[in-house]
Amino acid sequence: MRRSSLALGLLVWGVAAMLGACEPEGGAGGRRGGRATADAGMGDAGIRGGTVDADTPPPPDGCADREICGNGVDDDCNGDVDERCGCVPGQTQRCYLGDRALAGVGACREGTQTCDDVDGEFSSWGACTGEAGPSTEACDGREDEDCDGTVDEGCGCALGESRECYTGPASTRGVGVCRGGMQTCVTVGSSTDWSECTGETTPRPDLCDGVDRDCDGRADTGCDCEIGDTRACYTGPDGTSGVGLCHDGLERCVPAHPGATWGPCEGDQTPEMDLCDGVDRTCTGVPGVGCTCIRGESRACYGGPPATRGVGVCREGRNACVDGAGGPEWSADCAGERQPGTEICDNGADDDCDGEVDEGCRGSVMCPGDVTVPAGQPVSLTITSMGITSQSWRVVSAPEGGAETAEWSPTPPTATTESFTPYIVGEYVIEVTGTLASGMTVTCRFRVTALPHGLRVQLRWDGAGDVDLHVHGPTTSTPWFSSPDDCYYANTSPAWGASLDLDNTTADGPENINLDEPVTGSSYTIAVHNYARAAGRTASIDVFCGARMSTMPTATFTSRPLAGTAAGNCTANDFWTVARVTFTSPSTCTVTPIDTYRASSLACTAL
Repeated sequence: MRRSSLALGLLVWGVAAMLGACEPEGGAGGRRGGRATADAGMGDAGIRGGTVDADTPPPPDGCADREICGNGVDDDCNGDVDERCGCVPGQTQRCYLGDRALAGVGACREGTQTCDDVDGEFSSWGACTGEAGPSTEACDGREDEDCDGTVDEGCGCALGESRECYTGPASTRGVGVCRGGMQTCVTVGSSTDWSECTGETTPRPDLCDGVDRDCDGRADTGCDCEIGDTRACYTGPDGTSGVGLCHDGLERCVPAHPGATWGPCEGDQTPEMDLCDGVDRTCTGVPGVGCTCIRGESRACYGGPPATRGVGVCREGRNACVDGAGGPEWSADCAGERQPGTEICDNGADDDCDGEVDEGCRGSVMCPGDVTVPAGQPVSLTITSMGITSQSWRVVSAPEGGAETAEWSPTPPTATTESFTPYIVGEYVIEVTGTLASGMTVTCRFRVTALPHGLRVQLRWDGAGDVDLHVHGPTTSTPWFSSPDDCYYANTSPAWGASLDLDNTTADGPENINLDEPVTGSSYTIAVHNYARAAGRTASIDVFCGARMSTMPTATFTSRPLAGTAAGNCTANDFWTVARVTFTSPSTCTVTPIDTYRASSLACTAL
């Protein structure tokens, strides 16, 4: 635990008081004779240069009244440097007990002092060792002992006599540019004395030019470089100099105070934003980083069917890189390209680029491409023909019941553009026949694939009669027939999403009810009603759950021979409740058989 500043001050004061009591009268001593008693009375404030106690004698003239910590000088002239200043054990600093201006002149030189660990908790600066202050001239002509810049002043000599001299620090004589000079014995008043030392060279700051001017044995002390030198420099990211536009610059060695240092990097080129002009300004090694294209570039392009590129008269063009709103971009215009056209008879060219010349010049018909459509949804189909006088459409193959139930508009299908509606899920192959004026015909074929809805229920029966398909929505509190939850011939598109495609009253079906988006977790109930004239007929139900390209039902049910000779709803005729379908996901379901029969009059009042 650290003691408080006050406790430390009291401790120092007590020790100082004891020392003061043991000194003889006037025991403060001289400039170098020991510690002044004024220091002992500084108390807590003395640790950081506080004020002197009132009982402490004033300092000698020219001395401060307190120690200034950290300057290495005996400010209060008590023979110690930075006493009671906090420090780090083992730390060293330069110090000087006298006038700091004399340090380095003649024989005067600085010393050093070390921070000592006093008791494990507090540290203080030790004695200043190796320091030398002014002394009496030795009259030996060798050194300026009193550090006033003159050697052996006040020493008698023989008039006209001369000798070598040197006023700088003795250790610097003959080092670097430092050289001794000469003194001559001259008349001074009524006696003789040595003149100033002339012709000598003493230490001065290095000029960073390779010459040891401060005579410390090392040229350019404190210099980062020699003035006039240059070196390569680069301020951009590592690895980018010498790549693309990026290159080094040059630093020059310039004067500093003190010494010399390297100046700013001039002339280097660092990465910039790419201008999409083919120049690597980002210095990545790849021009055009982040650019859609490079200004002035062009590329091959073709807007026709890929298989026709380079076939017959068809040829590719060129896109140009042009300025857009967000920068360079490829032009929308594919200049110079030629796409397939209509075959021109007898010109010897493949104008439609199909690999044949003048084909169809005696008549041709081109079908639309294959198409996919949800079952029950119409699709528009158009043919392209040449040289024919009429055309007709027909279903060549279809899923069972598909050809009979599919609808054409206009009908019969003999127009250039026809609307085709497939109700049965599966693949329909359609053929178009074109008739030429000569009576010859040309044909083409394509496919229409009818996809199932989320739920599709299909009803068929085995002969003439009017049998109706019913699908009840998820609500279980409403009856059949008049309820808005029953999808049947009188309510073909209830609000919950189901739809009946066709009310087949005379043939043997089919009738289809589709639900595109069944609700996951909801159940839908399927039923069949002998509406009229179907006594003895056997009905079949196919249930399809989310099988997009399959004509295989999820479940199939067959009735007993239907009973009842009445006509209409709510009669004694059979009402067959077939099954309940519950969706576990938008495309998967479980089918639970019910297979019960009752009079339709009972179905009018309950599910």
